[in-house]
Amino acid sequence: MKINNDYLKEQLKHVYWLNGGPCAGKTTMTKKFVEELGFQTLGDDVLKYRPFTSPVEYPALQFPNPDLDWNKWFNKPVDEHCQWLFQIVEEMMDFFIIDLLKMPNDKPIIIDLGIMPERILPFIPEERMICFYTSNEEIERLYYFREDHKMILDCINAYTTNPEETIKHGNKSMVKFSNEIKDACTKIGIKTVERIPSMSVEEQFRLVREHFEL
Repeated sequence: MKINNDYLKEQLKHVYWLNGGPCAGKTTMTKKFVEELGFQTLGDDVLKYRPFTSPVEYPALQFPNPDLDWNKWFNKPVDEHCQWLFQIVEEMMDFFIIDLLKMPNDKPIIIDLGIMPERILPFIPEERMICFYTSNEEIERLYYFREDHKMILDCINAYTTNPEETIKHGNKSMVKFSNEIKDACTKIGIKTVERIPSMSVEEQFRLVREHFEL
């Protein structure tokens, strides 16, 4: 199904997009917008969409699944894993946009989802998008040890032959994913903000609000 981008731009003019890689503060900022400014948000629930997909049309959305060789999955080549990360988000967008259109338009919506900017620029303009990123070291320090990633870490510890090396390998994929989004946003001229350890949540929130003129 193809939806006219001009129609999407009009219908989604109350949507603001937090782009970027992991561990850069997107989820924290979303919570601030919801709690302090009354925004709505929409989570990226892959499992919600999977039953409506096929391996032919949506191959990335079929993974991961319980039948995998988990050791092989977590240790696949970095380029291959990173390609899957981008592809699954692109496939999910077919469903995600429909869910966005179904949401009430009487309140603004904040979305935190890392995706290559050219995939959403046709209907989310630069002024309503901002890209967060953090250092490679911060991603490596935080990604697998976040509370919302506990299930991933538990799976690595239980089903891989060398969890410590698997985590190091997986971090390479997340770093590549983050840097590719950041570089693409920078090239296009989208506002980028680096989250450094000394930056407070309030300071980051202020920078985002200033960019969105809120």
